Amino acid sequence: MKKIKILLLAVTLLGGTSAFAQQNWNAGVGYTTTSFNGTDCSQFLIKHPLRGFYAGVSHEFYFSALAGLTFEPGLYFVYQTGRNDAEMKPKYIKMHYLSLPLDVKYTFNIVEGATAAVFTGPVANFGIIGNVFDKGTFETNKDPLDMMHPLTRANVQWQFGAAFTIAEAVQLRVSYSLGLSRLIAEQEIHNNSFSIGAGLLF
Repeated sequence: MKKIKILLLAVTLLGGTSAFAQQNWNAGVGYTTTSFNGTDCSQFLIKHPLRGFYAGVSHEFYFSALAGLTFEPGLYFVYQTGRNDAEMKPKYIKMHYLSLPLDVKYTFNIVEGATAAVFTGPVANFGIIGNVFDKGTFETNKDPLDMMHPLTRANVQWQFGAAFTIAEAVQLRVSYSLGLSRLIAEQEIHNNSFSIGAGLLF
């Protein structure tokens, strides 16, 4: 009986006359940068953030019984790069990865024809290619006897952000993600990311 009540509650929240709004998809591009920190992080990594761009899509699932509240998963391709130490090869550090944000979003009206939103949730990142995943490429650890390690291909962050939508067609977004998982096993090195961009709703 208890399970049935829980199921009915879920159907009520997700159901209704219109569980989805007209604009469910957002195709977006923008600028992104990643900085590194942690007690084991080398000064080189701390002083050399990676910069690049992102491109991808997200989809909003609307809870009809909770006005303005949505669940917004997405999938983005991210490319970032930065200069390596002048005495080391390769000349540039590069990272290509897929980013999967899973945000809870709250949207509200600000003026006629425009809305604002705040969102937060976990982000899973999966490295595809790039020399950041190669052993001995650049200085990662502040220990002079153990300085170079490849970064892990998977990491988790927690994202906070805001969005501004005009005429239900164009959306401006800004977000900041805090690194939760270690980029190198058994070492306190984390990545924080900032991004800003625009998207088209359809």
